[in-house]
Order: sequence, then structure tokens, then C-alpha cells
Amino acid sequence: MDLDAAAHDLRTHLGDFLDRKRPDGVFHVQPGGPGSVPALADLEPPELHLDLLPETPTDDQQATLRRLGYSGSGHHWTHPGGWRLILPDHGSGWRAEQAALRDLLLHDPGAAHTYRAAYHNGGRAHADATLRPAALSHHARTVGLTPARHVARLLAPLDAPWMIAAGYALDLHLGHTARPHDDLDVIVPRDAQAQLPDLLRGWRLDTPVDGTYQPYAAPLDLPHHQIHARHPDLSGVLMLDILLTDLSSGTWHYRRDPRITLPLDHARKVSPEGLPYLAPEGVLLFKAGTAGRDPRGKDEQDYQRIKPTLTAEARAWLHGALTHTSPGHPWLTSLE
Repeated sequence: MDLDAAAHDLRTHLGDFLDRKRPDGVFHVQPGGPGSVPALADLEPPELHLDLLPETPTDDQQATLRRLGYSGSGHHWTHPGGWRLILPDHGSGWRAEQAALRDLLLHDPGAAHTYRAAYHNGGRAHADATLRPAALSHHARTVGLTPARHVARLLAPLDAPWMIAAGYALDLHLGHTARPHDDLDVIVPRDAQAQLPDLLRGWRLDTPVDGTYQPYAAPLDLPHHQIHARHPDLSGVLMLDILLTDLSSGTWHYRRDPRITLPLDHARKVSPEGLPYLAPEGVLLFKAGTAGRDPRGKDEQDYQRIKPTLTAEARAWLHGALTHTSPGHPWLTSLE
């Protein structure tokens, strides 16, 4: 059984999305599950957790999996070689949680012993839930804010008011790591993007365009707003996601509806160790989803975690913004 060879076969036959100019393919693949931990290999078959684009595999992709020997459908497959293939829901946060759990089990024999007992007592879901707090604590100690600090050092010379966004911004607001994250999001003023290639020299820079990757070339014009940056030294997350944003006239403009704004001196907070981040009400507006789509699982959890910490002013602003962008949003009632 060689999971590395199996992962290589998946990239070869399904295509590697990172090859650029592909509308589909393997975005990321990693080992997972208790069966991939030597001390627990007798509990279950090991797993490969495959981030595949599109998120729901096409008929052609499913046919390719079957040609590779897999049986199953949708998001769950098995291989006669002795492993499972799972295609995680991109919005649940499950992949990152599983990676944190596996890292704990690989490095802590006591945790593996506890996991085994919980598994025999209540199965996989029960064992995962039992070890979740310990996995988060281990992740906070070994990864935590390390990616944010790494990127902050690189962006320190940027002559513009950049700031951390999304899940890491909420961690900075809370003052602790609340959950593992797939990537690190950073807001950079659109008019400062010309400085990025020098600051990120040696990094791979891609721009998502019409569902494919293209090499980043400045300037990136509207409506395109993302630069995905990768470097082997950026550990703990899959990539740096740079979000080009209008911060003109001392104002943060909500990208999905620029009429919604916050004064920059309110929108840009700074943590006690000097890491700048987007105010939680701004983060939650993005996490609320677009009109007609409910928040993703991890975003709903973030909202429930952050809501009690919001000031009355922040709650009122978020209520007004959601009323404008998503009338009838499920969060509106709880913000009143």
C-alpha cells in the first residue's frame, strides 16, 4: 500500500489544477484518518482526502476513478489496494480538522491511546469528537499564528495598509486559535499590488480567472481580485490568498457591494503583537454568504462563536449591511 503513489496517480489521471489553465483537476490531496497513523493502522483503512475541482465530481472524473480501481460514488470511494478516498466538503472545515487530528495522533502516543479507547467505545465519529479539543490545542501550539507572522514579516515593507482577513482575523479578534484553517487570507489595497512581486519574490503567484489558474501579472484589473501565493516555507496552511480591495479615501469598501463601507481606522484593527486584521463585523459579512445561499458550515460556526463578542455598534452595522445585501438572512433576527 503506497498512498504517495496513489496520490500521484490521482494527479496524473485527473489532472493537476495547479498546472494552470485547467477548469478542473486535483487541487490538493493528503493522507488522513486513523488508519494512516501507524499506531492505529489496525482500526480502519487509511484514507486520502482529495480536494477536487469541481467540488462535485463530474461523470468523466468518476469514470477516471473507476479506471484507477476505485468503487463508490460522489464523495466516498474505496480502492482494493486497501485505502479509502474521501472528497471533503470545501465549506465544512473538515479537511483542516482532520489534518490537525492526524498531526496530534502522529506526535503524541498518549493521544493515540485515548483515540483507540474512544474508537472501541463509540466508533470513528465519537473518537474524532473526543480528541477534537486536544487536536485544536496541539494545532494552536505547533501552528497557531505562525503563518500570519510569517506573512506579516514579508509584507512589513508594503507601503499600504494591508490586513489579515477571514478566519485568521477572527482568531486575532478572539485572542486565540479557534479552529484550523485551510489558508491565510490577506487584504491588500488594489493600488498597492505592484509592490507584491518584489515582496513575494520566489513565491508561486496565480490568479483565478474564469475557474482556471493563470500566472499572476500586475496589474490585475476588476472584476478579478485574488492572488493565490504558495511557497514551501509557508507551513500550516495550503496557501496565502491575497484579496485586492478598494481602501481608497481612508475607507474599506465591501468588495461584493462597494456601497457598504467602514472607515479604515475602524475596519483595520491591530492585535497586541502588531498584526493588522479586518474588524469581525467585516469578516462576518463575507462569511454570511451571498444572497440566496446559506452560510457554509464553518462560517456558521464562526458566527456563533463571534456574535457574543461584537459591540452594539458592530452588531448594528452588520445588521444593516445584511439587510441591504441579503434580506431575510438567518442571522438578522439574532443581531436585533
